[in-house]
Amino acid sequence: MGKLIVVEGLDGSGKGTQSKLLAQSLKEKGLPVLEISFPDYKSESSALVKMYLGGKFGTRPDDVNAYAASLFYAVDRFSSYKEWGEYYQGGGIVVADRYTTSNAVHTSAAMSTLQICNAFELESRPPKYIEKWGLGSRLEH
Repeated sequence: MGKLIVVEGLDGSGKGTQSKLLAQSLKEKGLPVLEISFPDYKSESSALVKMYLGGKFGTRPDDVNAYAASLFYAVDRFSSYKEWGEYYQGGGIVVADRYTTSNAVHTSAAMSTLQICNAFELESRPPKYIEKWGLGSRLEH
């Protein structure tokens, strides 16, 4: 099994820049690296995400159920994983500009607790282990 390295942060915080610098550094060390980003706007699987963000389902936060909105992003990640999953399972290094944590945090604003969203998001993560940096725990999936 490979390594999935995720760079998370607020919009405009430098996630893309840091992801690219990390991937470049790993490549300079001779390691094969695949770079991914979410949402994957180049993929057809992001159509619902684009519609949601573009206000096609409503412009107020409560116009779309938080679970439904979270599913839009989960479908995008699932489709993407079908493209890079074999590489990852074969030992490849994947550097991601966002993954499930961003979705959990953004969606939690419309939910009663972050735990509800995290429980839903954990089910959509392909890696065996989920590192919860800053909390000091390692959850087995």
